[in-house]
Amino acid sequence: MDFNSNKDCISVNAITFQSNAEHSFDCDITLPEYMPDIVRILRCSAVAGVQSHQINGDRITAECECLVKVLYICNEGKIRCFDQTLHFAKQIELNNTDTVTDINVVAKTDYVNYRVSGERKLQVHGAITVSAKADGKKKCEYINSASGAGVTSRCDTEEICDLVSVVHKSFPVSETVETGPLAEPIGAIISQSAIATIDELKVISNKIFLKGDMIVRTAFTGQSTCQVQTLENIISINQIIECPDIHDNCSVDARLSVACLEVRGRFDSAGDKNLLDISATLGFSAFCYATRQITCIKDAYSTKYESQVKKNVVYMPALEEKIDDTFLCRGSADLGTSGVSKVLCFACQDTSSTFAVVPDGVVIRGEVIADIIYENDAGEISFAQRQIPFEYKRPLQSENGVMSCKPHCTATASSYVLSDNNKLDIRIEIAVCGFVFSEKEKSVITEIGIDKSKIKAIKTASLTVYFAECNESLWNIAEKYNTTVEAIMRENHLTGNTTEKKCKLLIPKV
Repeated sequence: MDFNSNKDCISVNAITFQSNAEHSFDCDITLPEYMPDIVRILRCSAVAGVQSHQINGDRITAECECLVKVLYICNEGKIRCFDQTLHFAKQIELNNTDTVTDINVVAKTDYVNYRVSGERKLQVHGAITVSAKADGKKKCEYINSASGAGVTSRCDTEEICDLVSVVHKSFPVSETVETGPLAEPIGAIISQSAIATIDELKVISNKIFLKGDMIVRTAFTGQSTCQVQTLENIISINQIIECPDIHDNCSVDARLSVACLEVRGRFDSAGDKNLLDISATLGFSAFCYATRQITCIKDAYSTKYESQVKKNVVYMPALEEKIDDTFLCRGSADLGTSGVSKVLCFACQDTSSTFAVVPDGVVIRGEVIADIIYENDAGEISFAQRQIPFEYKRPLQSENGVMSCKPHCTATASSYVLSDNNKLDIRIEIAVCGFVFSEKEKSVITEIGIDKSKIKAIKTASLTVYFAECNESLWNIAEKYNTTVEAIMRENHLTGNTTEKKCKLLIPKV
């Protein structure tokens, strides 16, 4: 009988491409005539983002923007703001286009410096890193069945979680919203931030149907008094994402991020600036998994011919739990000055996090960066940036070995109380999501070689008596005497794969 073997594979996530490109920028800012002179700079910031990207041959071209915003105090002691948007394109070389499909491209400001050269001028210099990463499927092959040529095999069954598809897409969202009744028309936008959340996700015919919200928080000054006011607007998201190979039984780890955000006030039909034009580029990432049970051969030999096996260690991930929680982070910010009278603007910006396994569960640690504009008793306005650390512990139901997770944390809401000692007691609501996997490495057979020109020389009798020890493996005995486990079990009326006690076994010839 001819020898036949069947192969299967496990797909896991692998980074197929990763590269960075640096971009430095310089801009000379001269205030327009209608804006007052600079007395003191509160803050000069530069927020970078990727509007779109495309693959052209062996390179990625990313269309980026950088919003340079200058907050300053004028000679009237009021807060003023001037911003300028810089557009640039950055190219990143691809080293292997065959393995690259969807690419996640992001931009982040490394630093920004400024120098005031007059009452109305300043030079701004900074650096931006544009990062490109492609996730792909790494296929780990193994033999799941073999027959013929006298081959006997020892198999294991495992429940594993296959990576079915990875998708990175970006899409625009824009809307003009009414601000409602305001004390005065909008003068200048001094702070803008947004988060994107997923409310519903459905999988139908290689597509992901996405519903969610983009929550935009805007701080602005009034046109005449320059008093700071804040607004929160919610924009609905409805999007269809093409996702090849995905099916209804997949578990999807999906994230939304805001890659670019622009908020502009404009005049309505009455001539007042009571409208906000909001436009953003959202990044969508999805890792789609399917759980199934597999059979793999961990050992094999032929009772008729000389044979060789090749083994490899295969990574077998299993989906254990899905984290979708909300917790409250408490912290404080010492403003370090005396006589703080009120907070004009409090905005949560970047959130970073790490994942660690502890004996009784998992710990997610990170920090939220908060921007604070405040005023003292003398009416002087200042700016401060503080890091608010957080820690979230969560028990795990599973105890299946080493765990891995890439949590995604978002600051969804915040509140604060100003105490008498010039400290802010801060509460931040943080949403955390992600999949928790158990990591198991298993040695499996990837190749079985049968040499039919070398027939095994059988030296054993048709029936051999063997004195076995307690808990001895029938597989080891069968391999030693060139027979099969099934034949030993049948001859000795055994039901298990090991001996329960010291005994005498009859070893049949096959």
